[in-house]
Formats: sequence, structure tokens, C-alpha cells
Amino acid sequence: MKQTRTGLDLSYTSIFWLFMLGSILGYLLEGFWCILTKGHWEHHAATLWGPFCIIYGIAAIVLYITAYYIQKQRVWVQLGLLMGVGVLIEYTASLLQEVFFGSTSWDYSHHYFNIGGRVSLRMAILWGFLGFLFLRLLFAPLSDLLQHMKGRGWHIFCGCLTLWMGINLLFTAAAVLRWQRRLDGIPASSPIESYLDRTYYDEVMSQLFPNMQFLAD
Repeated sequence: MKQTRTGLDLSYTSIFWLFMLGSILGYLLEGFWCILTKGHWEHHAATLWGPFCIIYGIAAIVLYITAYYIQKQRVWVQLGLLMGVGVLIEYTASLLQEVFFGSTSWDYSHHYFNIGGRVSLRMAILWGFLGFLFLRLLFAPLSDLLQHMKGRGWHIFCGCLTLWMGINLLFTAAAVLRWQRRLDGIPASSPIESYLDRTYYDEVMSQLFPNMQFLAD
């Protein structure tokens, strides 16, 4: 276990559990938000298999580290820094998705004070609020929980889930890229692409990723 300060655990297992927990909670948060705003549940996972919204998993790791270093700051400083962290995460995730997959999963162009539709003042405030709740309500119990998730059994479980999640992410990336190529009219050129066409055809992908939009060339 590696700790930079007392109470801040940056071991791989703790980072992985933060990622998994954040991804699942983010999926649930997105779903319940859709119920409140649209009247129905929407599937907002970012993987083919499982309820994982990975931007929230990444956010959980960053917020955990950030919360440790700012917990003694004044409230307005905490809110400002948490807003900035949220904006940075969301902008970077949007940019990387566009660069590697030629697509976007959100567009805030209709929000006032947005930057390229990737981030906006409204969402920055929401990120700050969520980060503040994380700092005040979740950081301490989560730190305690991570200290108990040690030992040989937890390490083996973490290794197995790491392998499974790696395969999940690879298949997800392959399926999304193949989806894009199908939309461009490019036929399958390998057994793997043929399998993806049969299993994760356009209708299935649209259900799995309802917010994903491919950008015009």
C-alpha cells in the first residue's frame, strides 16, 4: 500500500474500487436524473456490459484526491476548486471521445456560457455541488471503507475484475468503432467485425448508447 499522507490511500486496489464505485453510482445518478427531468429511466452506461458510467468513475478518483487536499479550505474555495475539477474532467472526456471515436455523448451548446458545447456554467455549478456533497458526506466513510478492502481475497477479486473490465472496455471501443464504420457504409473485413455486426448491430448500439452522436466528416 502506498500512502502520500495519512488517510490518503493511492494504492492500485483503492483507485480501482473508487473507479468501480463511482462508475456505478454515476450510472444510477444519471438514470434517476432522467426520471426526474424526463419522467422515465434512461440507460447511460458507457460500456457494453454492466452499469458503468466511466466518466463518474474517473471523477470519483479525482474528487477523492482533491477532497483530501482541500478539506481544510474555506467553503467558497472548495466549491470553486471542485467546479474547476468537474469542468476539466468533462471537457477532457468530451475532447478525447471526439478525437478517438469521432462522437459526442453530450452537447451544452444550448446552455448559456458554454465552451464548445463541452462544458457550461450550469454544469460546472452542478459538478461543484456534487463534489461538495462528496467532500462533506462521502470522503470520510469512503476512506474508512477502502482501508477495510484489503487482504489477499480483495486483491484477487480486484485482479479478476480488472481483467474483466479491461476486456469490457476493449470490446466497447471495438463495437463503437465498428458502429461508426457501418454508418459510413464500410463492410466488415474480419471475423471480429462480422461478429460485432451480428451481435451489436445499430439498433442494439442505439439502445446501449442513446446519447452518442457521430460527428459529420
